[in-house]
Amino acid sequence: MNILKQILAIGLLLNVAILSAQQEAYVAAESGLSLRDQPDVSGKMLSKLAYGEAIGVLEKTDHKLVILDGGKKVSGEWVKVETRNHIGYVFNGYLSPDKIAKTIRIDLDELQIEIKNLATSDYKRIHNLKKNDSISINVDLTDSPEGKKIVLVENDYKSVNIFQRYENSMSFMSANPQCDSKDWKHFDSQWQPLKQLKSNTFETLTYTENDWKNFIKTSIEDLKTEVIDQCGEDWLNYFKTIENIKNYPVGVSTNRVFLKIILTDSEDNITEKVIEFDMANGC
Repeated sequence: MNILKQILAIGLLLNVAILSAQQEAYVAAESGLSLRDQPDVSGKMLSKLAYGEAIGVLEKTDHKLVILDGGKKVSGEWVKVETRNHIGYVFNGYLSPDKIAKTIRIDLDELQIEIKNLATSDYKRIHNLKKNDSISINVDLTDSPEGKKIVLVENDYKSVNIFQRYENSMSFMSANPQCDSKDWKHFDSQWQPLKQLKSNTFETLTYTENDWKNFIKTSIEDLKTEVIDQCGEDWLNYFKTIENIKNYPVGVSTNRVFLKIILTDSEDNITEKVIEFDMANGC
């Protein structure tokens, strides 16, 4: 019995030593990182590690490797790592010592779309667009879907095109809180293609106040009419000096951003899917 206790104690100490020797790292390869049984690109692939996945680095191998990625050299070496299910080898040129924000995954029939580093208010990370034509994602108050990387994974479509537009809402305030108007009117921008960084990587568009100037021509007179109808002509004094829709007491915010994904399969059938990003209280 004492011998069994000693064996168990030694095993526990060995496990603690192994765990303490590990260095935690995170997968920084946007399309995933191959885990192999040997420190070589010809080694058998044990699994594909997901972007942002945490792994334990056990030891270095001194097997150096330089690869070309989008015309840029990525240098590093093979390291022995441990995951939940395997012990194997990965190229550390795509490992980061810093924790990486989780990825939102969109599942389609012949494609997975990954949206990088987007905080959501409901923390839902996987969405299904196989049977639905559209989905809605609730963006956290601290974040925006603008300027995010989108990666196509396991793509079996002949072509994938992605477009983006946004929806702005106007509001106005007055001395009488009852005459305040939120989301008074909505304006939709035109669809624009996303910037393509690589064959499988896109970047969402970023908007500024210059993008909102298109609304000035059609909105001011309508806004004044709305004020009269809602609060009476006395309140029109608040709007006599308005030259654009960013002057107080008028406000503009982006409250929704849309992505339209056009999929063409091998038989030239075309399918459209829409992702709607709902902004928390506008942006």
